[in-house]
Amino acid sequence: MSAEKQRPEVPMVMYEPRHERYRVEPSAPQLGQDGGYEYPSPPPYSYRDTTIIEEPVYLVPQPPIIVAGIFSSKPTSTICPSCRQHITTQVTYRLGKLNYLLCTSLCMVGCCFGCCFVPLFVKIFKDADHYCPCCQFHIYRYKRL
Repeated sequence: MSAEKQRPEVPMVMYEPRHERYRVEPSAPQLGQDGGYEYPSPPPYSYRDTTIIEEPVYLVPQPPIIVAGIFSSKPTSTICPSCRQHITTQVTYRLGKLNYLLCTSLCMVGCCFGCCFVPLFVKIFKDADHYCPCCQFHIYRYKRL
């Protein structure tokens, strides 16, 4: 078996060329015996013995990458499913259920003079969103609650 790919060759049907000669005459057609015009016969058809069929190119999408990592509130090393680069995630923090639950419970306990809003500003209680630093693709959301 050779290492090269061989293209399939398809033989073409070969026709016998006409033995009539191509007459070069003035551009006006001649009047024939039956009253119609006779045109000169065309030149013989040029053909190749075989034709090469181009194989079509198919674009196959790559299988999705499953993000299998241990995500926490800190940046994590992983592979981005969008750009497929080995990256360390960029983390942004946002308010989650734990922030509102702590704020409500502190208010009910009696911290109504502004101390109940402290959980809204502390990163330890917030959810963490992991983004790819190359393409800004959202990879994972770490939820505290």
